[in-house]
Amino acid sequence: MTKKRLKKMRSLISEARHLQEMLDQPAKTTEYVGDTAKDYRTGKPHSITITGHGQQDYPELKERYYQNLRQIQQEIAFLEGFLDQVEDPQTRDILRLYYVNGLTQEQIAEELGYDSRTIRRKIKIFWENVR
Repeated sequence: MTKKRLKKMRSLISEARHLQEMLDQPAKTTEYVGDTAKDYRTGKPHSITITGHGQQDYPELKERYYQNLRQIQQEIAFLEGFLDQVEDPQTRDILRLYYVNGLTQEQIAEELGYDSRTIRRKIKIFWENVR
């Protein structure tokens, strides 16, 4: 496990939420169709453009979204499993607040009632022990 991989967790959670929102929405692809029609008032043809919601590419797009969402969910599950294996509950809580919730070390210290140097030291010791 690397810091870089764990730091991506917050972004992955956000991306998964956005993908799920897009999958829950109806198709919003727009198709423009041009055609010629006769104007009954004058009898002369003129061009018209019809705009509507198209369904043609949406199934493929939706499948790509599902595949991306599945991959992201698998990575999130792996990272959650990694965090669950941290034996010290205090360190595990700090890591979740830092990497998952995106709180700063100062915010974590304030929330847990510690000095920010303590939080910084616990994170540093954790990564030294992981290597």
